[in-house]
Parts: sequence; structure tokens; C-alpha cells
Amino acid sequence: DLSGGQQQRVAIAAVLAAQPRILVLDEPTNHLDLPAIEQLEQALDGYDGTLLLVTHDRRMLQNVRLDRHWTVRDGQVSEVTP
Repeated sequence: DLSGGQQQRVAIAAVLAAQPRILVLDEPTNHLDLPAIEQLEQALDGYDGTLLLVTHDRRMLQNVRLDRHWTVRDGQVSEVTP
């Protein structure tokens, strides 16, 4: 009987252990506490593959290396330039 956060941690650990070339994460911080989010950010920082990250978590967006960043507002997709 794992909580939602524990299930999320196990799923993310299993995916990262498989070392995929492409990683798609949709709202990965849901159900995670701050220490778990920080661990996820560290794991993603060391990830060498392609990452597609969908999140509303602005903190995560600031703490994960991004080559490109898009935003969706009112049904319109636009690239965010630094």
C-alpha cells in the first residue's frame, strides 16, 4: 500500500534506471514532497538524453537545464526566449 507520492517515486526511479534516450514527464512533481522534488531535479540534471517536461511547476523549470522552452496560453504555443 504505497501513497501517491511513493508510487510516483518508484515509477520515476524505475524509468531512470532503464536509462532511456527520451524521457517524457507530464507533471512529475504531482504527489511529491519538496525533498523528493529536489532529488528528481538532481536526477534530471544528470540525465544525458532528451527530456520533454510538461509542468506548471515554475521552480522545476528554473532548476532543470533547458535548451528550449515553450509555453501554452489560450491555446497558442510559443517559444520562450531567454
